[in-house]
Amino acid sequence: MASRVRLGLIAGLALGGGLTVACGGSTPVAPVVPATPVVLATPTPPAPTPPPPVGFVCPLPPSSNLANNCPKLPAKLGEYMNTALDRVLVKRPELFDFKDLAGGNPKVLDRQKYHEAVKLELEAQGVCTKIEVEEMAIKTSNDFNEQWNIWTSSGYVMRKIVTTCVPAWF
Repeated sequence: MASRVRLGLIAGLALGGGLTVACGGSTPVAPVVPATPVVLATPTPPAPTPPPPVGFVCPLPPSSNLANNCPKLPAKLGEYMNTALDRVLVKRPELFDFKDLAGGNPKVLDRQKYHEAVKLELEAQGVCTKIEVEEMAIKTSNDFNEQWNIWTSSGYVMRKIVTTCVPAWF
């Protein structure tokens, strides 16, 4: 009986192998599946670069003070200047050395950038501003302008009105 089973197995294998050979080999062929087309998104063009913001333009016409009438008077625009200085100290700490103080005021590391930052903060409040060599001139009308020192000769922040020009000179 065992020989019949063996013979059946051998015959089955031979027949199976014959069929495999007749079908093209012993490795089954995987069905071909067509590839799904890849849809590439059309790149979205970058948003156009917005135009640069228009800088502040003093709405007041130029003025002149031919008599150079600039007495020392109490500040009327001090609140604007103090607000501008306080904002620059907070918003632009890289302009100062807060470890080097004189009378509680930090050392200015870049005078030009400091003056420009204060000017921008004044203009954000609607104050007309002109940077001079040693002073900053500010006005909210042509009736007068104030001359301010905002830094000491040794390079520290300062808040000092120097004079008031009547009428405004710029």
